[in-house]
Amino acid sequence: MTPCLSRSGRPTPASLLLIVLLVLAGCTGNTQELTDATPQELPTDRQLNAEVTASFITYRAAVTRGDAEAAMAHVTSESLEDQARVVELARTADEETVRQLPAAEQLLVLTYRLRPQLLEADDPYAALVDAGLAGQDRSLGELGDISRVNDELAVAEVLSNGTLEPTSLRWRFHLEDDRWRFDLADAQRLVSQAVANTARLSNASVEQVVTATIVDLSGEDVETVRELYTELPT
Repeated sequence: MTPCLSRSGRPTPASLLLIVLLVLAGCTGNTQELTDATPQELPTDRQLNAEVTASFITYRAAVTRGDAEAAMAHVTSESLEDQARVVELARTADEETVRQLPAAEQLLVLTYRLRPQLLEADDPYAALVDAGLAGQDRSLGELGDISRVNDELAVAEVLSNGTLEPTSLRWRFHLEDDRWRFDLADAQRLVSQAVANTARLSNASVEQVVTATIVDLSGEDVETVRELYTELPT
């Protein structure tokens, strides 16, 4: 397997999109299933498939065009509560705490600290999405078979982009207010896993991959980004 490196030896991913695409394309090796939900063996439910797929497509399109209101209407309330927790970490967490966070949360914390105006917004996560910093649609793959686990939980198979080959990944959707909503937790675990795998293949640390990603996204120099681990937003 060829390591996913640039010619300079620095981890290649230039954005969260590319990091996730490496996993979906298999560049980072075998992936593990990121949900403990086990779908029941049920007949195909065409209505379920249609509703979950429509919600997923709407979310992806909204995130891509930076439409926070539309995107947030299609993610779970627990996901939004978790984003609020990350925002608070960006405001208050010390260096040791930030370095111990999963890579996806490190990326978010550093992004917020690099752009403190996001933290001044009434809803910082909405501001992040509106600014186009919350990912792109193709980073989430395509949906394959969708199974209902119970009345309020469905699990969808994730297909790789382009080839539409099945992967070991599964996205979860929860029924809230009569709408199937995307659970962001698995997507964030995917990013953390991808960063860890990229670091391993690159003989780099997770912090180095996180820092390189923020540098590539923002155009800031490495030292400025590294200081975000220690400097609280003013």
